[in-house]
Amino acid sequence: MKRIILIIVVLVIVIIQFIPSGRPDNNPVPGKDLLEVVEAPDEITTLLKSACYDCHSQQVIYPWYSYVAPVSFLVSRDVRVGREHLDFGFWGDLSKRKQIKALDEISEAVEAGDMPMKIYPIMHPDAKLTDAQRQQIIDWCEISADELFE
Repeated sequence: MKRIILIIVVLVIVIIQFIPSGRPDNNPVPGKDLLEVVEAPDEITTLLKSACYDCHSQQVIYPWYSYVAPVSFLVSRDVRVGREHLDFGFWGDLSKRKQIKALDEISEAVEAGDMPMKIYPIMHPDAKLTDAQRQQIIDWCEISADELFE
């Protein structure tokens, strides 16, 4: 009986590999990405790329496990939802008001510890932000929002 269950489980795992995950493609538009539109210090660029860009940009780096179901379905969903909420790849298309609102939301989410998602740094250790790094992002968001008023 255990052998039959094991065979069924293995078959299900193999079969689900053929179901498309709906993984979003990267479609960067030159001159629209946040880091092309806004001058950010190197430290901020590094932090955003390591902690944010894999869900909130058109420059997602899909690791090997994002091609293996059922994890591929979860990764695809996280990227879709992340981009729906905020896509740095189209920052240049946002009005100043929307940019200010987005910077405020980024600051709040980082300060609350909601971003990056708790599960993300487990597989991406560079995305684990220290309190000092969180504060750097918060300060940069505030400075960038102030500059938009000028």
